[in-house]
Amino acid sequence: MKKTDWLKTWYHEIILIILLIGLLILKIPHLSLPYYGDEGFAFGPAVHLMFQNGPTMLPEGLDPEYSYGHPLLFHFLVASWMKIFGESIFVAKSFALTISVFFLISLFFIGRSVFNKDTGLLAVILLMSQPVFLAQASFVLPEILLAFFGIWTMYFFYTKKWLFFVAAGSLLVMTKESGLFLIFSLCIWNIIDIFIEKEENYSGRKFFLNFLVTLTPALVFGLFLIKQKLTYGWFFFPLRMNDLRLNQDSISHMLWNIRNIVFYTDGRNWLTIGLFISILFYYFFAKSSFKLCQWKLIWFSVIFTAVFLLISALNVVSNRYFLIIITIIILVTASILIQALQHNKLLLYPLMTILILTQVFYTLNRDRNGDDNLGYLDGVNVHLNAVRFMEHENLFDERIYAHFLMLINLNHPLSGYLSSGRVFTDLTGNYNDYVKYAVISSVELTPELDSIRHSQHLELMKRFENGNAWTEIYKNKLRTN
Repeated sequence: MKKTDWLKTWYHEIILIILLIGLLILKIPHLSLPYYGDEGFAFGPAVHLMFQNGPTMLPEGLDPEYSYGHPLLFHFLVASWMKIFGESIFVAKSFALTISVFFLISLFFIGRSVFNKDTGLLAVILLMSQPVFLAQASFVLPEILLAFFGIWTMYFFYTKKWLFFVAAGSLLVMTKESGLFLIFSLCIWNIIDIFIEKEENYSGRKFFLNFLVTLTPALVFGLFLIKQKLTYGWFFFPLRMNDLRLNQDSISHMLWNIRNIVFYTDGRNWLTIGLFISILFYYFFAKSSFKLCQWKLIWFSVIFTAVFLLISALNVVSNRYFLIIITIIILVTASILIQALQHNKLLLYPLMTILILTQVFYTLNRDRNGDDNLGYLDGVNVHLNAVRFMEHENLFDERIYAHFLMLINLNHPLSGYLSSGRVFTDLTGNYNDYVKYAVISSVELTPELDSIRHSQHLELMKRFENGNAWTEIYKNKLRTN
């Protein structure tokens, strides 16, 4: 085989390896950063506590204050990883990065297997261009693991590898409850598939068996809920149940927000436009049609997206929750675009380039400090600098007012902000004249906090700023003069 022939055969895999190396170069420096956001007060400390108590997937493995009633596979895996490599934030985050690498490899493999190598590679590039993926790639949070098991569950379902489907689906729902949305969507698809296949040998028995296999992961999750009920007296964490939205106005408002998150935020409006343009090109330029099995996966993606969005609207959401849906939309967009123009390179390459560049542009934008974009690095930086300054000033026993995340940073060594085991002992989330110092950050700035920082009794002591994130430390002139 000539060298050029070898390159033509394997250039997709070579580009994939280069992309993975680039991801590691970008993200390895982030593994040593403290926990941030939900990592800091929930998942981060939780995996360390499970490490100390022993890895388990049973509900009693974590106090509900840390588990929030979630299934515990993610915590179990991270704690087990630390049992092998040692307990540290770096090691915990390295698990997340490792899963992210396997996730990208899996997306390429599934895209190649169901469609072709071009589809798999384009899907990987577009996913890597998403701010939410690049941020979450080193976060000790379950969204990437959920998406990882999700795409494998879909793949095994459509390739009819039922034993692997049950295994992947069970791991999916034991990662997070929202994995059930995929299982329920597959149940809906089972009904639709009856009319698509129109098999002459179709029988009620076959339908029942298919349905039973599809529901098996949900039955596994049901066993976890029963154990949780026996342990704590409830199936779902009561505080989370209190957040449910059950009136039409609230659901409509949340659906509007979710639509913006999935289809518009961080340049995904261009991804949405790219999807519709790809569909038009498919109908006017495609020289070959999708196979039935490929169409099934595409149409199922529509059903799954609708189900996920509708059920998500009933509860509190975060942008990162929709990583699995964003991944599915990217895979569908890549498959339709490649199928439509694979014989028209003069159109395909420019459109691919434009689509990728629009996504990369928004990846470089750090105008927010949430855990769904790289702007979180600025938030971590100003929080860390503020805590170290307060340690240097020996404010450990002073009366300090702070917002929620900063209270966690100052009082929980496991969050990674404190340079020693010593914590700040007199913290409050209620501002009054007895407060001696106040710490206010742009990360959780509200009108109430903004009003407090402009109080005539507060004098700015120190300000830390990085990008568009800032943290200010004030002293109360009534107490310090």
